[in-house]
Amino acid sequence: MSSVFSVMIFYLYAAFLAHPDVASGKILAADKVRQGIVFCEYIIAIFSLLFVFYSNSAFMKTRKQELGLFSLFGMTRMQLRWLVLYENAAIAVLAIGTGLGLGILFSKLFFLTLAVLLGMKDTISFTIPIKAVWLTAGCFFLLFTLISLWTVIRIDRTEIVDLLKSLRKPKGHLVWSPWLALLSLFCLGAAYSMALRLDETHFDLMVFLILFTVIAGTYLFFTQFSTYLLGVIQRRHSVYYNRTNMILLAQLSYKIKDNARMLFIVSILSALILTVSGSFYILGVAAHYQDFHTQHRDVQEMISLAIFIGLFISFLFFIASGSMIYFKLFTEWQEDQAQFKALTRIGMTQDEIAKIVTVQVGIIFFVPCMVGIVHALVALKALDKFLMLSNWSYSFVVIGIYIAMQTIYFFVACGSYMRSVLRS
Repeated sequence: MSSVFSVMIFYLYAAFLAHPDVASGKILAADKVRQGIVFCEYIIAIFSLLFVFYSNSAFMKTRKQELGLFSLFGMTRMQLRWLVLYENAAIAVLAIGTGLGLGILFSKLFFLTLAVLLGMKDTISFTIPIKAVWLTAGCFFLLFTLISLWTVIRIDRTEIVDLLKSLRKPKGHLVWSPWLALLSLFCLGAAYSMALRLDETHFDLMVFLILFTVIAGTYLFFTQFSTYLLGVIQRRHSVYYNRTNMILLAQLSYKIKDNARMLFIVSILSALILTVSGSFYILGVAAHYQDFHTQHRDVQEMISLAIFIGLFISFLFFIASGSMIYFKLFTEWQEDQAQFKALTRIGMTQDEIAKIVTVQVGIIFFVPCMVGIVHALVALKALDKFLMLSNWSYSFVVIGIYIAMQTIYFFVACGSYMRSVLRS
């Protein structure tokens, strides 16, 4: 499904670029921001590579024991290689075929939406650019070939005993540094301060420094500060030994430690989603107030097209961030199921387990989102101040929509995960 989604999105943008009206310059705004659209296609290509690669890695992680058993029962390395290659070939053919079919099906809606945003009297004609079809099929065929080769290399370098023990490796000790935890807060505070004071002086250098500091601070926040904070809470006996908190906090500490890099990436993606979509929304509001649509038709078209592209990419990253959490949850559900079954044998009820699962999944879903929201609010405030606008409050509209969508995503994922964990 993740592969089909990536193919569909890639085709929609490729079809837009290859559309005769766009290529011929009939849509003026499209011609003016053509380089921006090409840049977006590159972003989608890189995103698709990382997204499909990550989903394939998550899928293979859950199958390591299965491949280990095949080897144990006599399957040769060559047979394992061919098994993986055949499976990836089947996934590639189905994903590319289905993704192209859905892309062609939804391209009409895609063009209609674009025509409305551009305020065009005539709709953009429906067409199936052969160039876009071949470009999409060729890119994803290459992508799946690379993933297949990478998977085969990983299997060749892994011993049978490692495959069999992949889901039963000891967790190890929780390790953190109070100094690095403090450094994470210092980095974030410094980045926010620099962003809110941003002006034209050394603009490029300051933006780079702010981005570097935010990324470093966010990484340390999840790898060091979060573990340190949970350690402090665990030392408060009145909290730690209250009802099921001991189980909740102990498991949560290891989950955050194991998933720190994923939470870091999701928080950065969330910040990117909200900053991009919020910026376009704020600029759109400003354009509306300045009455561009009656005085400068071409400017209004360009802004509308930019908003459309920005929101579309934001939606793409939203699906990616939610899917990364979803994949991570479902690579660990068997291990969690075994732990919760052991807890039921010592008297814990299913309601108590359901409460623990909901809190854990909720924290993993919403903490990186909250961090991303804070990053985005500071970035949008800096943009509002830099452009001398007064529309920062409009960013809360975008944030509200994002929280609502994330909440729906959470209930769907949590319900599915809970059914898997509590299954007898």
